[in-house]
Amino acid sequence: MRFKTTAVLVAILLALGLYVWFYEVRRPAEQERQKEAEQKVFLFTKEEVGKLTLIYPEKRIVCGKKPDGDWKLIYPIEVEGDKDAIDGIVSNLEGAKADQVVADSATNLSEFGLLYPNVRIFLDLKDSTTDTLLLGDKSPTGDFVFARKIPHPQVFTLPSRLLSSLEKTVYDLRDKRVLAFDKAGVKKLELAQRRQRIVCTQVGSQWQMEKPLEAKADKNEIDRFLSRLKNAKAKEFVDEEPKSLRKYGLHKPRMEVTLWVGEAKAKKMLQIGNKEGENHYAWDESRSPVFLVGTDLVKELQKTPFDLRDKTVVEFEVDEVNKLELIRSDTTIVCVKDTSGSWQLTQPVELKAKDSKVSGILWDIKGLKAQQILTEKPREFSKYGLDKPQIVARLWKDEAVVEKLLVGKKKDGSVYVKTKQSSAIFVVKDDIVKELSLKVEDIVEIE
Repeated sequence: MRFKTTAVLVAILLALGLYVWFYEVRRPAEQERQKEAEQKVFLFTKEEVGKLTLIYPEKRIVCGKKPDGDWKLIYPIEVEGDKDAIDGIVSNLEGAKADQVVADSATNLSEFGLLYPNVRIFLDLKDSTTDTLLLGDKSPTGDFVFARKIPHPQVFTLPSRLLSSLEKTVYDLRDKRVLAFDKAGVKKLELAQRRQRIVCTQVGSQWQMEKPLEAKADKNEIDRFLSRLKNAKAKEFVDEEPKSLRKYGLHKPRMEVTLWVGEAKAKKMLQIGNKEGENHYAWDESRSPVFLVGTDLVKELQKTPFDLRDKTVVEFEVDEVNKLELIRSDTTIVCVKDTSGSWQLTQPVELKAKDSKVSGILWDIKGLKAQQILTEKPREFSKYGLDKPQIVARLWKDEAVVEKLLVGKKKDGSVYVKTKQSSAIFVVKDDIVKELSLKVEDIVEIE
């Protein structure tokens, strides 16, 4: 009997569970999804849209999707489209939901501003069908806009922000990039400014300056330069088909940025011409229009060879250094790394050194950045206090000196330094003097 009673109870509980699942959980969820689907104005996905037409009282804009998924403007001009802007419109339409039906069949469309709508939207889908939506006046509160989907007679409301998102100009929907290129694919950069020309080439993962001098280039600085150029937008298009570039100062530009991109090294060139108010005329040689760019962009693109060259003073691997010598007029400090990787002070006394302190000194030396590079082949070391340096730092790897840093005279918050690796004299912040002027007690590990 007990077994039968238990079985009956289990069956009842199972039935109750199924009832709750179907009627209390699943069914309401399905009803909610169905309600949302019924509210949706369109039943397409944005991937299905092949053409978007926006007709306003005084203008018409037609955008067509290309096979690669990008957009182009077809009317009133044929130019590349702003993919993000047009995709944004299509996404807003895809997600549009009717708020409520205000008229099952409007006999007077002008009552809702739908006789002469603020905008007519035509979406040509890839299955050869067309969805059409009319947006009229806003509701008295301004929160909603009256709408009608052709060929249905109902008038319904949509959030007014949809109308706002569709109030676009040709400028809004066209490609506004001053220069379109794949940043990761740039292999060579040339910046020409009047009489100065800087050429940098990518070598492996690094950049090398070729002109006006041969030197390692600053990878991070070039990356910032390319990012700024890639993200720059034209402020205004002033001449779609210029007959001459002379009146814009583009026949002899004040600046030319040329990129070679990809394995085929496709050439991309941006030219900057005369100033016009707070802007400058510019031209991308792969396109016809002359446009305006901001003075702020021009200033950010104006670089000197020093700006783009690597300003690292000393190059070495901290972990590979196993001996450090700090030589000053009053004392010499020598630290040696033992077989366990710990640092030991060997001169002027033999004691355990603070590993963090010695590593910190090495990182301070490695982190030195030049504020100025005075000359590539200096002759008068005494002028900079480098004939009798106030500090000499020598870094060893195994039995060889891998780097030697000479610290000379101070001047206006800076100090002259020279290294074994380079013939140049560098000007760096004078903080390095304090960082290398350590006493024995600063380095010794106190037990």
